[in-house]
Amino acid sequence: MPKALDEGWRVLEDFADVARTMACLKDTDEVADTLCRLTLKIIGGDHASITSVRYGKAVTVAATSAVPEQADKIQYATGQGPCLDAIRREDTFRVDDLCTDPRWPAFGPQAVAELGVRSMLAHVLPVDDEVLGALNVYAMEPRAFRAEHETMIAIFGATAVAALGAARHQEQVEHLEKALHTSRHIGVALGILMGTRGLSLDDAWGVLAKASQDRNIKVSALADRVIATGSLEHGW
Repeated sequence: MPKALDEGWRVLEDFADVARTMACLKDTDEVADTLCRLTLKIIGGDHASITSVRYGKAVTVAATSAVPEQADKIQYATGQGPCLDAIRREDTFRVDDLCTDPRWPAFGPQAVAELGVRSMLAHVLPVDDEVLGALNVYAMEPRAFRAEHETMIAIFGATAVAALGAARHQEQVEHLEKALHTSRHIGVALGILMGTRGLSLDDAWGVLAKASQDRNIKVSALADRVIATGSLEHGW
């Protein structure tokens, strides 16, 4: 089999493995950590991280080691770097050598001097309307990435966006379901207090809120107790 065709099949198999792996994950943190590790398998490089920007603040949400985390922090502190430009311009940036690249005069020399990082890839991750991010790959040698790596990270980035978006949606659904469950329980507890004590809705809420404050117990936990026992007094 020709080498190019063999490499093509290998890449397709790698992406199939990624899809199968991502389908099993639901938690956003777990998805981000897994994506960082898979990035090194698919793209190459020595270190990887994911940056998230929400309401103008950039944070590293996952990293394969302390190196990319520190490199990201240098970009945040200096306000410049491939990661931030990838997010700002919604594009992919490749750095052949941070020692000689003039585009980021504050970030490049500091990253080389403190961390030994020499080359880098950064690709935008538009997770949703509120959240932009970037997938960052660092290498300790210069010219570690070529044009085909830019294509690969763009394709892999689409998988990353889908996985992160699905995880965020799942968490939002779970948070909403939990909030609705808690709200229903509190409503039932208030109804019990209104019935057993002859209270208005506002007065019942006042009793429940005061008990929560006095006993340093969450309102939801008190509501569960009221539902279980019919009273605020039992079991405390």
